[in-house]
Amino acid sequence: MLKKILIGVIVILVVGLAGIWFYSDRSVKKVRAPIPVGASKSLVEHSQIFRKGVEKVGDDIHVAIGYGIANSIMIEGNDGVIIVDTMTTMEEAAEVLAEFRKITSKPVKAIIYTHSHPDHVFGAEAFTGGGKPEIYAHETTENNVRRLFTEVGPIIGSRSLRMYGNFLAPGQVLNVGIGPFVGMKPDSRLGFVRPTKTFSDTLEAEVAGIRFKLVFAPGETEDQIIVWLPAQRALIAADNYYWAFPNLYTIRGTTFRSLKQWYQSLDKMRDLNPEHLVPGHTRPITGAQKVQEILTHYRDAIQYVHDQSIRGINAGLTPDELAEQVKLPPHLAEAPHLQPFYGKVSWSARSMFSGNLGWFDGDSANLQPLSRQDQARLMARLAGGERELLGHARELLEKEEFQAALQLTGHLIQLNPKDQGAKEIRIKALAALAEGEQNPNARHYYLTEALEIRDGFVSTSKAKPSPGAVHSIPLQGFMDSLAVNLDPKAAAGVNQVVGMVFPDAGEAFTIHVRHGVAEIRPRSTRDLDRLNLDLRVTAESKAWKEMLARIRNPLTTLAGFEYNPGSAISFGAFLKLFDPPKMKRPYEPVPDS
Repeated sequence: MLKKILIGVIVILVVGLAGIWFYSDRSVKKVRAPIPVGASKSLVEHSQIFRKGVEKVGDDIHVAIGYGIANSIMIEGNDGVIIVDTMTTMEEAAEVLAEFRKITSKPVKAIIYTHSHPDHVFGAEAFTGGGKPEIYAHETTENNVRRLFTEVGPIIGSRSLRMYGNFLAPGQVLNVGIGPFVGMKPDSRLGFVRPTKTFSDTLEAEVAGIRFKLVFAPGETEDQIIVWLPAQRALIAADNYYWAFPNLYTIRGTTFRSLKQWYQSLDKMRDLNPEHLVPGHTRPITGAQKVQEILTHYRDAIQYVHDQSIRGINAGLTPDELAEQVKLPPHLAEAPHLQPFYGKVSWSARSMFSGNLGWFDGDSANLQPLSRQDQARLMARLAGGERELLGHARELLEKEEFQAALQLTGHLIQLNPKDQGAKEIRIKALAALAEGEQNPNARHYYLTEALEIRDGFVSTSKAKPSPGAVHSIPLQGFMDSLAVNLDPKAAAGVNQVVGMVFPDAGEAFTIHVRHGVAEIRPRSTRDLDRLNLDLRVTAESKAWKEMLARIRNPLTTLAGFEYNPGSAISFGAFLKLFDPPKMKRPYEPVPDS
């Protein structure tokens, strides 16, 4: 009976390592024939920045470049070394450490995390060598690492797989803008080590004879720090600078990134007047005058987008109009270190609108707009019918008006998701846009969507997170993920309260499903004793987490819990109310429910 109830139940209610944006399914996915397409010459040439090797900066700084999307930096001291940023996985970190060991065998005395992104923190354990080096980070970094496992992980994961080209043939991923590739695989090991020394604004210290100052400098993330080495006049810039226009907004999805904070942090960096600039991605730069010029250009570009977007917003411009009107001045637009290999000005301007004003563009027509299907019906009617609309799309494709053709196919597929003619036009338009695209994130997104249409799949990862990564997530995170996966129709007539106790973690919760809403609250065991519960479940937190993350079999796991009142069968039936939705492609109509 329990097995029957559990068919189709759960699980992956927690799906996301940074929205799974670092998971690569290359080792397990079906090999897909590539869609023939060329590439932008500038994007091909940009790959030279990521040539693999360890580059020496000054006398005692060594930068590992090309071993993954991010750099790892070793600073050599008298009797030990400091590692700044630790790569994405233990495997990448081990390869980098082997290269560093060709330079020195001195032990790792300290590790510095510049921020919480996975490509900077998850290889740390490989560098510890079984020892206990001090781990320096901003006071919010550890919590931000835990928050990488998010409620919107599934959709960020899907968009990330498109953006980084995880399903594309290797030859079609020339680089990922700020690194050669994204290297995490389903079997990768993650080794985040908790910080031992944290700070809020600044921290000065000395390790192995190396004096350094850590400075809070929010930019690409809210927990970003920079590392100043006064004796070497070297500045480790984290992700506040790299050789590309910055990702002021990322198309995988993100909360709003403050442009003002970012350029103000760059001003802190300029004020140090460094001789060497060592970024977390791309190559170091030496020469105080050159560094100053580049940092000034970088902050000016960010402030320009900020100021001119606000100016446009106050003039009544909509997001589409901002994207069209906000352009960098020539001296910045032509600067080699500000080419759109990672972020784009147009994306950034749109983000400025939504980040400052929200979704409504001010046009009354958009307070209650036509549904996408109604818009499609209107377009078809104006064209004289669906066949005529398809003819217009084909004509636009032949005229090489690829964006217009792409948008018309969206209307056609809304009306008929099986319209093969519209799909063929859409694939060709996407491939043509990808071929001329300088930005690898956009290129990969276009090509992956074309593959999805041709091969009939949606970009999602079936990868299982490692037990270590799963155990680092607080129980509250798992409970939050339960709430957003409640099926409102299945739960419409349900009014049921379940208490859950996790003795090993010293935590307890109630889950009250009340007519389509799951109210989940942390409780004490005394609270549970006073409540009138329909079910009370006692479980090991490790087993509960691993079951929800698909590491453990739900049938055997639920059978091992204790119930009073209730049973594994009744709890299994309750969990059936939590059913992650099937993901559709963005341009397709909403499926009938």
